[in-house]
Order: sequence, then structure tokens, then C-alpha cells
Amino acid sequence: MKLLPERGYPGRIRIYFSEMFPIPKMFIGAALLYLSFSLFLARIHGTVVDIISVTNFIGSLSLFMIMLILRLMDEIKDRETDLQLFSHRPLPSGRVREKDITFSLKVVIILYITVNLFSPWTLWMALAVLAYTFLMFRYFFIPRMLKKHLLLTLATHNPIVPIMLTYVLVLFTAEHGMGPEDLSFSHVCLLVVMYWAMFFAWEISRKIRSAEKEDDYITYSRIFGPFGAVSLALGAQTVTLAAALIFYSAIPMPILFLLIVWAGYLITISGYLRFIARPNHKTSNLGPFAEKYIIMVNAAFIASHALTI
Repeated sequence: MKLLPERGYPGRIRIYFSEMFPIPKMFIGAALLYLSFSLFLARIHGTVVDIISVTNFIGSLSLFMIMLILRLMDEIKDRETDLQLFSHRPLPSGRVREKDITFSLKVVIILYITVNLFSPWTLWMALAVLAYTFLMFRYFFIPRMLKKHLLLTLATHNPIVPIMLTYVLVLFTAEHGMGPEDLSFSHVCLLVVMYWAMFFAWEISRKIRSAEKEDDYITYSRIFGPFGAVSLALGAQTVTLAAALIFYSAIPMPILFLLIVWAGYLITISGYLRFIARPNHKTSNLGPFAEKYIIMVNAAFIASHALTI
């Protein structure tokens, strides 16, 4: 592959972000996640949340930076695999240097800790999230075992989602002066499951391929077969839908919430059915469908909140 002319760190990292981590898109996604989850918590507990607040900015920016930290860590820990199977990507192609990734990772970690210093009563949870990312970075100190077993990697890495959601919960309770006795734990647990399930489905769907696209990279479609992998992802998204139906029946919410969630679910099913009917390299790109579902579920509650304020 022909390399681009030599350029400085700003130019190289710009290439990286444009291809691997588009900043505007990822920040909007992080903000949607934080706002929808915190607004849902407010509706459950009968409190009021100001959309524009320092706490919301800290929370949204923190989720964005954790996502970026995870992405940069993946670049370093998966560099050998990427060199063999994804040589077109910025780092293995030589367009971005490993020291660029390492320097960026250090900067983002420092910024993440600095931002959370403005919320000292929740700093401990922010550090707990960061500690878990470090364990993921080190493959929980059993790299050989995890690299050989995708399901074990899923079991150890996917819990970062509820841990991040717990960070949002801690930030929410600190902002509203709430203690454990003030929380509706049954509703909070259901809410965490609702959000966790759709991110679990995204993790599965982005590693599903048609037979002709399978290679040495271990995918869920190789483990469960295309139909089994799709069923697993759809099952998780059905859990999200079921939780949304429970909340709709238990908490006063506009019909718009349910309509948007259902629309996202049906769009996802259409992508899965297209792949099952005609499995090929074009129809096997299921990750974007799972991403749309996440966005639509997040947007559903934000839109509902806008109608009821």
C-alpha cells in the first residue's frame, strides 16, 4: 500500500480520527446516551433534569472520552491482529504511528481525570471505570486465554457497559442529592438491562459475516452460524424492546416513545432478514443497524421528554 507523504502528529491523528473515531458522531452518540439515561432516571424518580448543566457536560464528555480510551487501547492491544487482517487501517498501514496512539491515549486519560475533578463526589466511580478499561487493555492478565476464546472475551469485556451506566447513575444521584434509599432499584436495574442489551446486540452484530467473508478473524457467525448469531443479537434487542414496553406501561410517557422504539426494532429486523435471505458481503454489514437501534432508543426518550416539559 502506498503511504501518504510524511506529516506531523496533527495530520496523522486527523487521519486516524476521520477513519476510526469520527469525533462529532461519537460525541453526539455519547451525549445522547448520557442524556437519555439520566432523563430516564429522572422520570423514574420524579425529579427534574436541566438539559443544559455542568453535570450533563461532565457526564457526556466523560462517556465520550471513555469510548475514545477504549478505541485507542484496542489499537495497541490488537496491533498484531490488525497487521495481519486489517492492514488498510491507519496504524497497520503506517499512516499513523503507534507513538501517536500512545501519546493520544495518555492525553485523553489525563483530560478524563481532570474533567471529573470538577465532580469530586463521583470521582471514585470515574476512576473505577478507568480501572476496568485498564483490565481490558491487559486482557485481565490472561491474554492467551482471552485471545483464543471470543465468548470469554465477551464475558469479561462487555460488562464495561453497565459499569459506565453506573457512573451515570452515581453522577445523577450526586447532582440531585439522592442516597441509595431514594432509588427505585427494581426500575434502575431494568433500565440498566434495557441499555446493556442493545449494546450487547451491537457487539454481536458487528462480528457477523457471510461465509465468503470469513477469515482467520474469529466472529460470532463462525461460532454460532449466521442464523444463530443473528438470533442472539435480535434476542438482546428484544430484551430492550420488552423493557421499553414495561416502562411505557408503568410510567406515564407519550406514545411517541413507543413508536420510535418499535420503528428502530423493525428497522433492525429488516437488516437481519435481508442477511438471512441473501447472506453476502453487502448484507452482512449489520453493525450499522444495531447502531441505529441504539440511537433511536436514546432519541425516543429525549423526544418524549421534550414533549412533556
